[in-house]
Amino acid sequence: MTLIIDMHVHTKAHSSDSMLDPQELIENLPNMALNGINISEHDRVWDKHKIVEYKNQKLPFFCSFGIEVATDYGHVVALGLTEYISGIHKLETLRNEIDKVGGFIFIAHPFRYKFDKVTAMRSGAEKFDLSPKEASKLPVFDLVHGIEIANGGNTNKENHFAKEVSSYLNLTIVGGSDAHSLSGLGYYATKINANIESQSELIASLRNGLTEVVTLNQKKNVYDQYMPTVK
Repeated sequence: MTLIIDMHVHTKAHSSDSMLDPQELIENLPNMALNGINISEHDRVWDKHKIVEYKNQKLPFFCSFGIEVATDYGHVVALGLTEYISGIHKLETLRNEIDKVGGFIFIAHPFRYKFDKVTAMRSGAEKFDLSPKEASKLPVFDLVHGIEIANGGNTNKENHFAKEVSSYLNLTIVGGSDAHSLSGLGYYATKINANIESQSELIASLRNGLTEVVTLNQKKNVYDQYMPTVK
């Protein structure tokens, strides 16, 4: 069975900026091309009892629970942790903790706002003028297992640049919607040609790099021409 999983989803259960009710997933996901989601709340993992309670509803899709950690190198989505651990806001510490449990981490939307002149001016940042090859040598890529090359909240240029950078790296490529509402769900997803029934099996496939990034968007934009559409 092929898994089409949105690897980057936020719900209002534990992400204050999200309007997506977890129950909406149960009602609407079966009508989409997706058959899996990775719920990754901001700096928080669902309580294990809440996870069991949610999954006991006999979910009609595969469901993984991760965490999106705000680190000193940017936002990183982690799979394998059961709670937020003190100090993981430093990416080196997060990587160490993930390695202890045999988990998986990927850098989320790595080039968001890098090409936005207004944001650069307000933050006082220097103009970002690295080539994809030069950007691939940024230290963050030595500390993660994967790179999100397609994010539903990014601009086409940000996503396309991430895809170009990934060609110089030996990292797993990942796609996710970064959805905070039902409307954004599944815009991008990760395709894995394997029969996956547990998070440990998902992590193993991700670590092996057995992924393809796809779009569920039927009206393709400029960036989407580089990846297949799932219907």
